[in-house]
Amino acid sequence: MAQVTYHDNTVVNASTEDDEINFSDLVKTIIRYWKIAVIITAAILLGSLVYVLLVTPVYKAKVSYLPPTFGDVAPLRIPTSSDQNITEKDLDLAKKIYMDFEKNLNSLKLRREIFDKMNLLPLLNKNANEQTNIEAVFNKFNEKITIEKPIAKKDGPVVPAIHLTLKGSDPQFLADVLNQISDHVQATTKQEVIRDISEQVSFKKAQLTREINELRSKAERQKNDMITKLQETDQVEREKLEDQIKTLRDSAKTKRMDQITVLTEAAKIAESIGLVEKSALLENTAITTERNAFYTEVNTQPQPLYLRGSKALQSEIKELTERRSDDPFIPGLRDLEDKVALLKTNPQVEALKLRKDNDAFIETLRDKESELAILEAFKIDPNQVKVASLDQAAYPPETRESPKRTKIIAFGAIIGLFLGIMAAFMVNFWHSLRLEDAGKAE
Repeated sequence: MAQVTYHDNTVVNASTEDDEINFSDLVKTIIRYWKIAVIITAAILLGSLVYVLLVTPVYKAKVSYLPPTFGDVAPLRIPTSSDQNITEKDLDLAKKIYMDFEKNLNSLKLRREIFDKMNLLPLLNKNANEQTNIEAVFNKFNEKITIEKPIAKKDGPVVPAIHLTLKGSDPQFLADVLNQISDHVQATTKQEVIRDISEQVSFKKAQLTREINELRSKAERQKNDMITKLQETDQVEREKLEDQIKTLRDSAKTKRMDQITVLTEAAKIAESIGLVEKSALLENTAITTERNAFYTEVNTQPQPLYLRGSKALQSEIKELTERRSDDPFIPGLRDLEDKVALLKTNPQVEALKLRKDNDAFIETLRDKESELAILEAFKIDPNQVKVASLDQAAYPPETRESPKRTKIIAFGAIIGLFLGIMAAFMVNFWHSLRLEDAGKAE
């Protein structure tokens, strides 16, 4: 850095004076060639102005949505007999429907349906003909449709809003197309949701019907099994009692035959000794025994039967031989027969056989019938269903999305001024070179 020293030893930087000289030279150069700077600035500014006036303006239309309220989707809630309160599952229904709506907003199929329905081809391509690539026109149209979702601020609440936007040059056209897409997407989503809920209800009804039929079939099988068990139990008990009765009868018959044999032998003995009537010896023995019973031991030895006499013995033999049944002489036989008679007809079995309907005896049947009746009465009114809350419909935009005229003109003015000054310096530099060359030539 050059320094200049004066007589008072003051040191001054020469660069300061050079800077002042250079800056003054710059100002002088701009003033000397101001016309060039102004002309270039004006030209670029004029070009910017012409651009913003001639370029086709782009507008942006927008439709805004919010999630449906629970009241909007309440008609879609599948009722149950157990819980009539709003549960977490019911609240998730609104979120799911809103997600389905957002999915359909992105659906190319639905956008294409609106494209064809509104016959947008001649509107988007003025020179459209049979050779026009419809897919290319649709893809270009689809690229102008965007879905915007607000970004939540840090630690701020999540705003679940959705904005469907479309850019173009005709504000009214943009609003009409967006509203058509909005209506079509809402209607399609509503149909899909209603169809989905209806299919779920139909499935549940079919499932409940199968369960009810199975419960009735099971109850019928259990009833038949109970009848079979009771009948088999009664039969086993009856056969057991009949075997006892048969055994008693056989035993009574055998004892009677044995008694006949004993009496027959005694009768033969009585006849052989000529004892027809009852022997007095048998009577005296009985009397003596009775008189002396207090003083002597009782004689427990049976007396011979032939002492009864052949007449009495033959009479008893005849009665025993001609007896047709021993039942009246068998102790407890009638009680057994009464039991057998009771087992032949079981009141419980008869009641089960006469039962035509088992519904009253099925524990969970009424609950399932009640739930089925609720589902049968469940109807969805499409007019009461909303898959999204329309926050704002599309209106023809009044403000251009592009070009930004003020920004473009301001930017043009800045660029023009910069280029104008640079042009002035270039002219000055070129003029200086010419003067320097002329000086050397002299």
